[in-house]
Amino acid sequence: WATPTEITVTTKKPDWTWYATGPGAGIQIEHGPRRGRLVIPCDHIEAGTKCYYSHVIYSDDHGRTWQLGGRTPRDQVNECEVAELSGQRLLLNLRNYDRTKQTRQQAISRDGGATWGEQRHVPELIEPICQASLRRFSWPADGRSGLLLFSNPASTKRENLTVRRSYDEGETWRDPLVLHPGPAAYSCLVALSAEDAGCLYERGEKRPYERITFARFTAWPGAN
Repeated sequence: WATPTEITVTTKKPDWTWYATGPGAGIQIEHGPRRGRLVIPCDHIEAGTKCYYSHVIYSDDHGRTWQLGGRTPRDQVNECEVAELSGQRLLLNLRNYDRTKQTRQQAISRDGGATWGEQRHVPELIEPICQASLRRFSWPADGRSGLLLFSNPASTKRENLTVRRSYDEGETWRDPLVLHPGPAAYSCLVALSAEDAGCLYERGEKRPYERITFARFTAWPGAN
């Protein structure tokens, strides 16, 4: 490994206390004028208000330098996942602490993560206040829609680890695939081939943290 470079001054405001990157993966933008940009999902707490928000950091020089991107407009969100959408947009999917609606939240950026639009709750994505994983599996091509994958404990408890698909760039989520109906928690999705994806996740019989499991599945429904 190369010598570490201190990047705090360009990626963290002085009045932020808690600060976390991940725990999911970052992305590299593939299309448009910001092609090549690295985008890392993060979250933080403000010292004065004690409010917690999601944000991103980004690099336009392959990680040599890093800049602070946009913060979510509203608080009560933290661990987040980012995916590139068509139309030079990014999607930020957010762990939600607002218990008036027990679902994930999402926000859209149209400037490569420099700012984020208004958050909205996603009724299909029920969650127990937990990390989730989001992955661009394929782009629209040859008359076939693109495919986004999402995994989380699809319950108000940490259980029922489920993968859902979106064929409309994150507007709706459907075709659930239950990987484990019992206790489960954090997960991470990966594309393995043109048709197959994988999910690494925490699971157990009595508690969510008894073992870590890797499941391989066909990303497109109907073939699992």
